[in-house]
Amino acid sequence: MKEIDIKECHHILLTIAVAFDEICNRHQIPYYMIGGTMLGAIRHKGFIPWDDDMDFGVERRYIPTLLHALEEELPSHLKVRTLENCEHIICNFFKIEDVRTEVIDKLDDRPTGIGINIDLFPLDNGRNNFFQTMMLTHYIYFLLTLKDYLFFDHKIRRGFKKWIAFFLRKTNFISIRKRLRYIDRVIFRYAQDKSRYLINYNGRWRTKEMVLKRVMGNPKVYPFENIMLTGIEHAHDYLSVLYGNYMQIPQESKRIYHFTQKQFKNDCNYD
Repeated sequence: MKEIDIKECHHILLTIAVAFDEICNRHQIPYYMIGGTMLGAIRHKGFIPWDDDMDFGVERRYIPTLLHALEEELPSHLKVRTLENCEHIICNFFKIEDVRTEVIDKLDDRPTGIGINIDLFPLDNGRNNFFQTMMLTHYIYFLLTLKDYLFFDHKIRRGFKKWIAFFLRKTNFISIRKRLRYIDRVIFRYAQDKSRYLINYNGRWRTKEMVLKRVMGNPKVYPFENIMLTGIEHAHDYLSVLYGNYMQIPQESKRIYHFTQKQFKNDCNYD
């Protein structure tokens, strides 16, 4: 198999992002760059040099329209992957992958079953006030933590966490997919349209991903490499909460990447 270096990975990701952006614009679906992609847009005017994925957020109310449009309109080499159509998805967010590629996961050093991809995170309304929103957010994170313990191999864990993971897997009687659908039902049940917050429950930064709607603002256009993408209007306020001094380049040991290897599949035409 032909290995893919980081520059080629970035080219593939940009191709996916362009297709996503065009479909969103065609259907008037607003979206935001979030996480490391938003950071890259501000600090590097494009990719964080070592980053190997892209993150976008879309308000939950647009998700059904978006998924239908992606399934109908993506180029043939790109596919949208969800909990419903892909056995390798064990999360409550979505991916658009290049099916000609595959990646090896950093956590357990095995193929993910999915190619180079961008992540699409639903952004959900919180509750009416800060305290209620924080309580709901902690409950959702607790459920997601249990899900992670059930899915990831307990052998890669250490100490007390290893025994918790082993016990949960031995005693599990509800499938991961049923647990994820239950989490979505909880989110739907308690979300309030008038909430001041939009929350990415599946983000790595936990309660820091509970963002005021006035900070998200109206999607703002930013240059990203050689294209234009939309992101968070008040990016400084958002990035300061997530990363602190976000303009400072982190030490190499603290740089976040997701995959140990990226490669083309043997049977694919890359032209």
